[in-house]
Amino acid sequence: MTTSFSTDDVRKIARLSSLELTEKETEVFAEQFSVILDYFELLKTAEIPEVETDVDESHLCGSREDKMMKSPVSPEQFSPYLENGFFKVPRVIDQGN
Repeated sequence: MTTSFSTDDVRKIARLSSLELTEKETEVFAEQFSVILDYFELLKTAEIPEVETDVDESHLCGSREDKMMKSPVSPEQFSPYLENGFFKVPRVIDQGN
């Protein structure tokens, strides 16, 4: 089964990711994405046998108590870009203006 991933799909993803791709890159990515999706389709058909394990998992159940402690590091030490106690980051999604 061949899953087709179109160049239009790649252009949409590139636009959402703020990537500029050449036409050749768009074609290559469409081909690569199609191959990846074909592998997922192949994986759906794989038979996976039930495997019983005798691993002791008792150590995974709440063997330590979580404790909340005040950090000795203040947010101001992480970044100079603070505003009202929140980190201010550059806008990454275009508002369409």
